[in-house]
Amino acid sequence: MPRYYLAKLGVTSKETLNRTAIARMPLLIQGYDLRQAEAAFDWVANSFILPSGRDSILQHSDHHRRLGHLLVIASGGLAPCVQRIGSHLNAAATVGTEVLVKNGRYASRVGSPVVIGREKAARTMRLVSQLGVDVDWAASYAYADSIHDLPFLELVGCPAAVHPDRGLLCIAQERGWRVIDGD
Repeated sequence: MPRYYLAKLGVTSKETLNRTAIARMPLLIQGYDLRQAEAAFDWVANSFILPSGRDSILQHSDHHRRLGHLLVIASGGLAPCVQRIGSHLNAAATVGTEVLVKNGRYASRVGSPVVIGREKAARTMRLVSQLGVDVDWAASYAYADSIHDLPFLELVGCPAAVHPDRGLLCIAQERGWRVIDGD
């Protein structure tokens, strides 16, 4: 709670607050074996995240897939959940925050830097390179909802702010980016 109040007061950034919250998520599955964790990730993805998906963004992902575009899902969420979302959307690949596994059990901490801010952009570029795909970044599309995603959106020539927070909305309007705000 103190970090939340510090962010509300502007003493620390919301990105730091979000990074800290994501980094602490593995505490929820600490000690789970792989089978137990898989069941938990399935439940979170299928019962919580996927049903809350907005029709507007789902339509855009379908549109890009029909056009043959490479669909990559990049999120600060825990990688196993992001992978399930990517699978549901028929994405070519996903980027998410890895969770540390030791001796067949999930540890209480992340196993990679949290995928937020510049890390999201860097990990996305690294993944595309690993896939061996030649991407025309200037003709590519990216969708995001947070000011923390700015480095990710700046990778592409066709960024869109989806149900954006106030900071991203201001930047999107200043730069003439598309804003998607309906369901």
